[in-house]
Amino acid sequence: MAPVEGSERYRWVILTIVYLSILAFTFIFQSIPPVLPLMISELHLTYAQSGLLMSLFALPGLFVSLLGGFLSDRYGMRSLGAGCFSLMIIGSLLVGLGTDLPILCLGRIIAGIGCLTLSIILPKLLSQWFKDRGLGLAMGVYNTGVPLGSVACFSLFGRMGSLWGWRAPILLTGIYSLIISILFLTFYKLPFPQEMENQKPLSLFKALKELGFPIWWVGLSWLWFNAAFVSFATFAPNFFIQKGYTIEKAGIFIGIPLLGSLFLSTPAGCLVDRFRRQEWFIGIGGIALSILAFSFNVASSFLLLVILMGIFSGMIPSSIYSLPPEILKLENVGLGFGIISTCSSMGLLVAPYLVGKIKDLTGSDHWSFTLISLFFLLIAISIYFVHRGRK
Repeated sequence: MAPVEGSERYRWVILTIVYLSILAFTFIFQSIPPVLPLMISELHLTYAQSGLLMSLFALPGLFVSLLGGFLSDRYGMRSLGAGCFSLMIIGSLLVGLGTDLPILCLGRIIAGIGCLTLSIILPKLLSQWFKDRGLGLAMGVYNTGVPLGSVACFSLFGRMGSLWGWRAPILLTGIYSLIISILFLTFYKLPFPQEMENQKPLSLFKALKELGFPIWWVGLSWLWFNAAFVSFATFAPNFFIQKGYTIEKAGIFIGIPLLGSLFLSTPAGCLVDRFRRQEWFIGIGGIALSILAFSFNVASSFLLLVILMGIFSGMIPSSIYSLPPEILKLENVGLGFGIISTCSSMGLLVAPYLVGKIKDLTGSDHWSFTLISLFFLLIAISIYFVHRGRK
């Protein structure tokens, strides 16, 4: 099929809309940790319950990500995108207006369904517009959205919560999602004149059999990265507060590792375009992050640690997201991103609860950071099997 006229220029419009959309995902996802101490105080939550609010966001990904990726490969993404944004808005309102834990949990689940399905559509859309040239760059830019949104959350939401209550920043994420949904539906377009529904539909099971094992190891690598980082972002603020920092400074400390990803993800994507050595970037980053996470148990000053975390974490996201279009056929890329999202959801679901439970049982942060360190180390182990499978 011939590309639509002006597609070379329009792909940057698509990248802009995709970027604004992933910011909506991040604002909703990361809206809880910056105001978590305020929520614990007002609602009398345990650490395990507060971790559950992060975990339940990822729960739907275990069930909808594969189906969403499968459907995005064979049917239009516009209607899927509209449904995703609707759920994100509804979930944000439930959390922002909820008065007890069950309502907050329900809101996080609903928002998670929308956000995690959207996270499959967005990179697939980029892979279609940038597959022939600049895919690593596009994925690098795309992956700065999560750290940028997270930095904004940790820098601003804590202060906003202190001034206006913890509900205010959460409700603002719903308003932002509404605005971006209008832009997404207005500017959405494919580089080809029609969707892929003319292809013969396969069953989900047959499509999964066609993918091969390497994509599953890519998914596991992303699982461990997200498990480690969300656990660190959820509980490190309280750790820093116990060490004598204010809630605002604790938020800044969490934001510093994300700044590394913000500034280095795009250069890492350019390196991927040039050298195609994603497995090396991911493996080195995982080992370094494992050492740094464990170092929180023995360090008395944390600034250098969080700066180094930012440097090495910037090597991983763009490398992960550039792999599915390389190792899969075009008609299965959406399902490949569905696998990555499913694995990510598993890590996000289980890890915060486990880390919070360990802290509840031991009353110490030592074993929490040890578990986070192990998660990072498993990234390198998983990506080794991707490297071996591609060879």
